[in-house]
Amino acid sequence: MESNTSKLVLAFFTLILGIVLIGSVADTSSLVTTKVTVTNETLDISDAVYGETGTINASVALTITNYPSGWKTGDCPITSFVMRNQTGETLTVTTDYVFTASAGTLTLEDTLSLNETSGVSNDTYIDYVYCGDDYLNLAWGRTVLSLVAGFFALALLGASLALFYDVARDTGIISK
Repeated sequence: MESNTSKLVLAFFTLILGIVLIGSVADTSSLVTTKVTVTNETLDISDAVYGETGTINASVALTITNYPSGWKTGDCPITSFVMRNQTGETLTVTTDYVFTASAGTLTLEDTLSLNETSGVSNDTYIDYVYCGDDYLNLAWGRTVLSLVAGFFALALLGASLALFYDVARDTGIISK
């Protein structure tokens, strides 16, 4: 009887432990399998603007906050880059600006029209997707790691069910 009680306690403990840990296992694997999305990052373009006229200096390179470095320059460049002006208008790539995804830099084109005299700020807004430092770049590795949380849950559930079944069989609830 004491053996059944300890098995029952162990079964409940395993079940509760699985429920508690499954969230953290899934969150941890999500960090290395999901790219980071940035929305409405403010980029000050004043370094590329000449005085009150708003003329653009096309030779000034501006850098985004989360620019790729190291392995990310070749293996995981910036994607889904969108730039908007102060009024929310989407700017056109190669017409208004040129973006280099592997370096995270952009240059404004002199065709970009800014109206500095009307008191509009030099802030523009950018959206993009980048790889975090812990991002797993191998597709098969991301797939396998995404499966870990599910198999972890199945293993703990299986252990709990086996213990519950063993207790039920020993007590006669389920015939031998």
